[in-house]
Amino acid sequence: MIDISTVEYEVELVSESGTRSLLNDALLSLEWEENINELAQRATLTFANLKIGGSWLIETAKINCMIQIYGKWGGGKTLVFDGTIWEWNYASSTQKELTITAYDYLIRLQQSKDFKYYSAGMSTQAIISDICGDWGVSVSYQWGQSMTHEKKALSGLTISDMIIGLLEEVKQQTGEKYIAYYKDGQLQIVDYGTNSPIYKFDGKNTVSTKDKLSINDLVTKVKVIGKQDDEGRFSVDAVVDGDTSYGVLQEIIRRDGDKAVGTAIAEANALLKTRGKPDELIQITVPDLKP
Repeated sequence: MIDISTVEYEVELVSESGTRSLLNDALLSLEWEENINELAQRATLTFANLKIGGSWLIETAKINCMIQIYGKWGGGKTLVFDGTIWEWNYASSTQKELTITAYDYLIRLQQSKDFKYYSAGMSTQAIISDICGDWGVSVSYQWGQSMTHEKKALSGLTISDMIIGLLEEVKQQTGEKYIAYYKDGQLQIVDYGTNSPIYKFDGKNTVSTKDKLSINDLVTKVKVIGKQDDEGRFSVDAVVDGDTSYGVLQEIIRRDGDKAVGTAIAEANALLKTRGKPDELIQITVPDLKP
């Protein structure tokens, strides 16, 4: 377990010529994050426009140059973010500060759209590996959950939405969570809560915490709908109740194609497992650490 108060960070810039520069002396603030329903990790960095290696930082930190962030603990350092500059904003009249937004490679999958078709019977891993292969991204699929999909006609979606949609379909059927992120040149898909190392937050290194509960996404009842008849009516094949103490908040599962009623009921139970309780969001604020 790592005490977060002992971690130090380094930021390196790789210029267009391939020259590496340590930017710690110019660094004013640093944060990076992974957002819900996004594959790419984002880093936001603010620098004073100092001379680094004989050139002003604004002259060398160009769009598409590489930004790498290293965490240092124990006896060495570990690469914790590896991305490229996607956007920068320079305020010259007052602060003379350069703010950079960088993303890892998967931002290209979030910004690009395509058309893909897959026949029925392919596994989750096989489809995702094929999608990513077109973009030169290999897949390390270590999540313990998978399924065999019906035919998929993925039309005009972003690449990341295709991937997340497939993973969410498995999550809906199994009720098990996953984590998807970019590391070592791969899309890593792993079980939720299996990260190593584990970071420790306690009173010594925590400024404040915020705990938010919400039922905006709550589902307490699921109705399974069958096929449409000639007059446009749908049959109700099953109704699955969850915890209705918060009232009835209903979701629909359509039994398309050859999906059996039992399969649809299993999906309904999995949906209640993942969305059947109030959503809790915990935010932790820690001190600004020495870079």
